[in-house]
Amino acid sequence: MDRSAVILAGGQGRRMGGVNKALLLVGRETIIERQLKAVRQWTDEIVVVSDDERLEGYLRQHSDIRVVPDAYKGEGPLAGLHAGLLASTRSCAWVLGCDQPFLDLSAAEFLLERMASEASQAALPLIGGRPQPLHAIYRKEVGAVAEKLLASGERKFLALLDQLNWCRVEEHCFADNGLSLAFTDDIDTPEQHAKANLLISGER
Repeated sequence: MDRSAVILAGGQGRRMGGVNKALLLVGRETIIERQLKAVRQWTDEIVVVSDDERLEGYLRQHSDIRVVPDAYKGEGPLAGLHAGLLASTRSCAWVLGCDQPFLDLSAAEFLLERMASEASQAALPLIGGRPQPLHAIYRKEVGAVAEKLLASGERKFLALLDQLNWCRVEEHCFADNGLSLAFTDDIDTPEQHAKANLLISGER
């Protein structure tokens, strides 16, 4: 199945001093650099959704990256998903948050296989009984569903899931296949940032 990667990098980390979390250092590199290394092994089409001029300038050194803005500005992850899927030219996309330093290609492949085998429109990890909309796989057609919701004034991601035939991949499914759940970790606080740096120092 042809695929792309979409990184949502529109939000500022209010609890991280207002810095775009994509540019936070983890170990010796920024989160976005770490993510790009991973997603380049997944696809040759990478879309970053952001209105941040600093991040856009930072990414100019990467000729293979397309940076696109939200069509619905300031409306959160649903708007980011919409913009990313609209920009993608492939039939499905691995959609990520810019604050996730521990991407897992094997987990992404597993989600893609589950989506294909169940002929669903998306495959999301279900962790602690809650869907994780980022580090998930979506078919491009989901962008049109998101468009209708955004045009109606709806901003909640769960409202999108209510409109989709989506595959729920429970946490035990990852464990049963030898996959760690670290890929769901994100960085929202200085404490989580410190924890991520500690984990990365152990990788060396």
